[in-house]
Amino acid sequence: MSDLDALFERLRSQRWEARKAAAQAMVKAGAPAVKYLTKALSDENPDLRLIAAKALGWMKSPAVATSLVRALADEDAGVRKAAAEALARMGGAGAVAPLIVALMDEDWSVREAAAEALGSIGDAGATAPLIELLKDKYLDVREAGAEALARIGQPAVASLTTALGDGYPDVRFCAAEALGKIKDSRAVAPLINLVGDHDPGVRQAAIEALGRIGDTKAAAPIVRALEDEASSVRWAAATSLARIGDSGAIGPLGKLLKDKNSGVRLAATKAISSIRLRAPS
Repeated sequence: MSDLDALFERLRSQRWEARKAAAQAMVKAGAPAVKYLTKALSDENPDLRLIAAKALGWMKSPAVATSLVRALADEDAGVRKAAAEALARMGGAGAVAPLIVALMDEDWSVREAAAEALGSIGDAGATAPLIELLKDKYLDVREAGAEALARIGQPAVASLTTALGDGYPDVRFCAAEALGKIKDSRAVAPLINLVGDHDPGVRQAAIEALGRIGDTKAAAPIVRALEDEASSVRWAAATSLARIGDSGAIGPLGKLLKDKNSGVRLAATKAISSIRLRAPS
């Protein structure tokens, strides 16, 4: 029995640490181990299929992408998730279409992993399905979708801007969050419109996004948000004004030094100090 044959048998261990150690040893063995691991993806034991998918991902070899794509349809959710995570590590446009299909998987963890993989690949063709994912009932999945869209970057800005007008607050929140990470000036005006949204979480996300973008055109509407009824929104407004650095905000921020919320008072204090430090002498 060869060393690789012995390692393959150890992949069947009942102990996770033993399976992981065997998989890591096979990864170090390189190309000769690929046929063992791809064979393991068809084994009747789901634990073996799962560790094989993980190991192939650690290898980051484009040659195994087709096998991992097939594993996205495995009957076991853990294996499907591991396959999506592996594809995220190796990238490749060929995985985009099956990963988009995986965004509709019945298991939320698979949908999350598929979104993360699509974000790693960064293909603009995944934008529309990822926008739809922002309506998912699971927060982790929505956040993964928003992060993936942020990683796609500028090609996703137009679709994200449209999503700011969606009827679901969760979609507006995630779209604003993603736009803040992309920091594209095209999003400034639509985000300003969202500062008056009826949902406090959306208002906060829009203000934080505007703060990250840093356009001074957003200063005036954010100053008005310092009087918002929600303390989380007032905090976000103070923090974002510190990032924008508009000296005209110092006076309104001063009023928050007596705010009933200690977090808001602290944010206002820091914002005033930050703006003063940045002001020309």
